[in-house]
Amino acid sequence: MVDAAAVTARLNAAGQAFGPPAATPAALRWGPLFDALDGDGDDDYVTAVELIYEGYLFHYRHSRVSTTPADARETTLLAGDFFYARGLRLIAARGDADAVGLLARLMAACSQLRSVDAPFADDDALWAYTMGGLAALRGGTPAATAAGLFERFDAAVAHGVAVDVRDMARAEARRLELRDAAPLERELSGEAAAGLRHPSLSPSSLATIVAGR
Repeated sequence: MVDAAAVTARLNAAGQAFGPPAATPAALRWGPLFDALDGDGDDDYVTAVELIYEGYLFHYRHSRVSTTPADARETTLLAGDFFYARGLRLIAARGDADAVGLLARLMAACSQLRSVDAPFADDDALWAYTMGGLAALRGGTPAATAAGLFERFDAAVAHGVAVDVRDMARAEARRLELRDAAPLERELSGEAAAGLRHPSLSPSSLATIVAGR
């Protein structure tokens, strides 16, 4: 089992350079899901996941570790890049190129969604699926299979096809060779975040993404 307190302490310590600390300790988000799917109790890997997620939060949402104002864009962008790099370095140091590639595709897809102000629930579905993909990679699933969701997402964007990101993630998650897929199924079904159902991306939104490429 992962030492959540130790992971949280490392996360909070990493944020000290970017402004006053948040009033409450950071709540872990995707690391616990990865740990439930992976089952190895890997503190370093969970830390890496949470660092990368914190980078995403600095860029697009609200930091869990710092009270840096959202309108301090230079600081938040720098902090986001720092957290991304720190998390990816932990994984890259293991020689896990497929995991780094999967996380890079996650970041690219989230960037596309943010460019059209898609519901954040779409980002969350991508994050949940990626935790399954990372666990599957560690279990021996081929990289092409783990990246299946992003292949479908990119194809939909390229052709301007409306998609429901959560439903797409649920369909692709069934192809992952997970030892216990129940935690991922609960997350993607909405049980882990009741009431987070969301509209599909419209064709016009997808067209905006394509035009912005």
